[in-house]
Amino acid sequence: MSRPLVLIVGRWSDRIGNDTRGCYVPQKMMDAVARAGGEPIMVWPDTDERARRLADLADGVVLPGGVDLDLRPFGIAEVHPRETHAPKEQDAADLTVARAALSAELPILAICRGMQVLNIVLGGTIHQHFDETTVSHTNNPHEFDVVPGTLTETIMGGPRISGFSNHHQACDRLADRLILSASSDDKIIEAFESTDGRILGLQWHPEVDAATDPAQQSPFDWLVRAAS
Repeated sequence: MSRPLVLIVGRWSDRIGNDTRGCYVPQKMMDAVARAGGEPIMVWPDTDERARRLADLADGVVLPGGVDLDLRPFGIAEVHPRETHAPKEQDAADLTVARAALSAELPILAICRGMQVLNIVLGGTIHQHFDETTVSHTNNPHEFDVVPGTLTETIMGGPRISGFSNHHQACDRLADRLILSASSDDKIIEAFESTDGRILGLQWHPEVDAATDPAQQSPFDWLVRAAS
């Protein structure tokens, strides 16, 4: 039986080996998809047409985390001092793959920045920056509550779980076809899912602990099952 092909959008880097620029996918992300039984394929399209052709070949998609999304094309005029942007090609790659995957009705696992990209593509909004209060979201794990009866609860296996987090942007108003499925104690949206069960968005990074924690591996297992 062939392994489902899972597209993972590459992440930009100014330094790859002895060269100065390139794109990559973290090994932990590739390993998590492969461990689930999928075949991970890095992609870096710059046009909607290329993204559609890649989506036609694929069985599932991962929209990974990364630096901040540039919100100026989405109606926010000023760049916040905390924002760090990749080159415009990174936003183009994420946005074109998100649109193509939605059009092809592929199962999508959207992580951190990828979750925000998907929400804004579907018509939602994101916080340009939020100030931390009772929960630290910067480069550490924290706990959050999962909504009972959701796909997220089924996948993660409990109503109160923990995940590794590192972000200062977050989803604000969810798009119409998305439902809230987890939130932290300070009310930051930690997960959403689509009403048709094809989309799972996670604000934390399950790939960080997926090799040693079955709960964190489970979103990748879900994606590959849905892509099969």
